[in-house]
Amino acid sequence: MPAGAACLPQDYITENIKNTMEAKKSLIPTAVRFFAMALVLAAYAGANMLIDPFGIFGDPLFDWYSYNETNNPRTAKLAWLEERHEEFDSYIIGSSCSASYSTAELNEYLDARFYNMFVYGSDILDYRDHAAYLLEHYEVKNLLLNLNLTEAVTYGTGEDDINYRMHALATGKNLPLFYLRYAFASSQYAIDKVSAYFRDTFLPQSFDVFDTATGCYDKRVRDVEKIGDPDVYQAAHGADFYFSHPGAEELPYLDECVQAIADIRDMCAEKGVNLLVVCSPAYAAQLDAYGEAALRRYKTAVAQTVDFWDFSCTPLSYDSRYFYDASHFRNAVGTMVLAEIFGNEDVYRPDDFGAFVTAGTCGAYLDRLSENPPAADPAAYTAEVPILMYHHFSGSEAGAVTPELFAAHLEALRSAGYTAVSFQEMIEYVYQGKSLPDKPVCITMDDGYLSNYEIAWPLLEEYGMKGTVFAIGTSVGHREFYKDTEFRLTPHFGYEEAREMQSSGVLDFQSHTYDMHQWEPFETGDQIRTCALPLEGETDGDYAAALAADLERYGAERRAELGEDFCALAYPGGYYNTLSEVLIHQAGIPVTLSIQTDSRNVLVKGLPQSLYALCRWNVTADTTPEALLQMVGGQRG
Repeated sequence: MPAGAACLPQDYITENIKNTMEAKKSLIPTAVRFFAMALVLAAYAGANMLIDPFGIFGDPLFDWYSYNETNNPRTAKLAWLEERHEEFDSYIIGSSCSASYSTAELNEYLDARFYNMFVYGSDILDYRDHAAYLLEHYEVKNLLLNLNLTEAVTYGTGEDDINYRMHALATGKNLPLFYLRYAFASSQYAIDKVSAYFRDTFLPQSFDVFDTATGCYDKRVRDVEKIGDPDVYQAAHGADFYFSHPGAEELPYLDECVQAIADIRDMCAEKGVNLLVVCSPAYAAQLDAYGEAALRRYKTAVAQTVDFWDFSCTPLSYDSRYFYDASHFRNAVGTMVLAEIFGNEDVYRPDDFGAFVTAGTCGAYLDRLSENPPAADPAAYTAEVPILMYHHFSGSEAGAVTPELFAAHLEALRSAGYTAVSFQEMIEYVYQGKSLPDKPVCITMDDGYLSNYEIAWPLLEEYGMKGTVFAIGTSVGHREFYKDTEFRLTPHFGYEEAREMQSSGVLDFQSHTYDMHQWEPFETGDQIRTCALPLEGETDGDYAAALAADLERYGAERRAELGEDFCALAYPGGYYNTLSEVLIHQAGIPVTLSIQTDSRNVLVKGLPQSLYALCRWNVTADTTPEALLQMVGGQRG
């Protein structure tokens, strides 16, 4: 032992070594635990980033931004635009009712490429932040700022809520912290997205209500609901039109609202951007919640800040059919708003629909609204049109309507003051506001029998009436046999006869589908379509493809033979569903007909939905002229 070394007992040295080794051993499980925890956290964050229920990490697994935007449009839309903003040069900003402005229509009016940046929850601070980011980082030619009536009531809300939080890119807040919050958000959001993915369908559901390509709401389902008969619509949606916003009449954030508008105005001016400010249509219950004094304060303050178009209080405000609910006007109303702004006379809108308001004109405009408040006058913009449904005419065949009975029906209608109208006239009434006769009636015939040409056409002409034949495409021109079989059928007219009838202006030729009205006893195979509904077990995608092919084939044939597209389709058997309605109207056919008799056919100017799934009253060999007049007079079976 070296000189001066401490002399320690051997037991002490041994014990010390033992304790040191045990301490080192105890560090190993701790390190393992930390490492395992780090792996778990990494996996947790990785799953959230991969599944990406808010769309801020690029959604690498699903690329399902309709879902992400439904969770939080503020985050998902901006993240989506970061990769695609070069596709756009113009933007809509505002609350959820801004979704009713068509980007396609704006593109046409302004020669632009619009994207709709609307967010649900009316907070003008969000609009300002979005405007600032768009103007600073993207090429912007036009900005449409849509104002509701709630922007002066709420302000700066939602940052604590993951579904309402703005993207840090727009707010300038700590970006790494923003991403961390979403990376470590509740796993339930990711679980819900995976679950929804396996429940997704062709049509939008509550978890994917956005049209990703435009930024608008996907309203395909809402836009095919029947809305003509006000009693039916109120029975289905009356509860949606209650509106309450405590303290709304006080406008607690009016100053902040006006300042945000001024900021957007100044930013647009600095960048040379065309700013279009619109105060959107409001339902009567919403107007009542604010009261006239608050509305005057609001409009005056806005007018002193920026010129704007005001559509908040018009005759439409007092008819719920022009709204989805108390806070959202229909897409069709958005079409009217844009038509008024850009002077499109081909689109119907009521008199005194909207006004361009400036600081100098605001007072007189508000005085005029107060002195002569708008009111709904349904008689000025609605028409009831009963629709009769015939089939075959014969003087000898059992069950067919005889020529004598048909003549008696036409005479009864004429004597009662009815005027037969075509579907094109009905379309022009709804879309363009053109007039209809005082007592319109629509006469239709299904299937395309030769007797429509030989018997019905001459009688219609004799009595000064007109009608429409809904012919089955595969039966056109078949006089003896069903398709290419040996089964005999009642003769059907061909395109030569169709051209004669069509050119006369008396009998129109429309669609009963090309081959979705099959006669089962004469068909082979297990894919028999007796109506235009999906087959058992058929997927939405396969059904959509089959219906699209049927419509395209028949449409091409009609264009080749008669030179124009179909404007109406009668469902075989009268059967339809939401999906068939969506697909047919997407294909460009504005009128569909059922054989239901559960509502009145009330056409509403400006509302294409009032032409959907129209009811028809079946006329048989047993229908007397008196019973026929009861049908058209009662209009509900």
